[in-house]
Amino acid sequence: MIVVFPAVATLVSAVFAIQLLTSYAHRKRLPQLAWGIAMAMYAVASLAVAAGVSGGWDPTLYRIYWLFGALLNVPYLALGSVALLGRKPISAVMLVMVFVASVIGVLVVATSSVHIAESAGRNIPRGSSAWGKGTLAAKLPTYMSIPAYVIVVLIAIASSRGGKLPVHRVRGNWLIAVGATLVAAGAPFARYGRGAAFSVFLAVGVTVIFLGFRFASRSPKPAGAPDAA
Repeated sequence: MIVVFPAVATLVSAVFAIQLLTSYAHRKRLPQLAWGIAMAMYAVASLAVAAGVSGGWDPTLYRIYWLFGALLNVPYLALGSVALLGRKPISAVMLVMVFVASVIGVLVVATSSVHIAESAGRNIPRGSSAWGKGTLAAKLPTYMSIPAYVIVVLIAIASSRGGKLPVHRVRGNWLIAVGATLVAAGAPFARYGRGAAFSVFLAVGVTVIFLGFRFASRSPKPAGAPDAA
């Protein structure tokens, strides 16, 4: 029964990823591309969790989960939020940073040793146990995901001040920040092997994030048009 929750998170994330990447194919906007990649990563990570909790974990499965579920998804969310500001030099710098982080993440995860303890069973193995306490692979989320999450929240706060951004973008940025917070709130459950609780937080958080994308990506309203309630 526990596999139902990550399976739902996989389905939700995959549907949203397809919609966002389809939108990018038609409109060629960086926010849609970055967010679509982030949603695809959530889907892959959730699928890895579903496979792990149903059939047991192995090093390859855990690497996939760690790379896409613990390291890279939030940096891509942050890239989308930065790109939405419309400042090309800043977006270009952020794009390079995320690309470099992606390369580092792939190399570290691919080359680091993983030990899946038998005591973990079908629960999600803790990072410090799987990679080894103090290893670079175990520490990378602190260097990548946490700063990226802070960027998402700061953009939401900044966009709500000064009245320079349209209301729909302000609302969208806040929804993205709230959704990212929900996903982050589920992370401790993953660290302690509670796959079902983690997947519930992930599915709800991803849904809120997607609603934020939809708000933030709306076309500007004609002058004089009233805001939706």
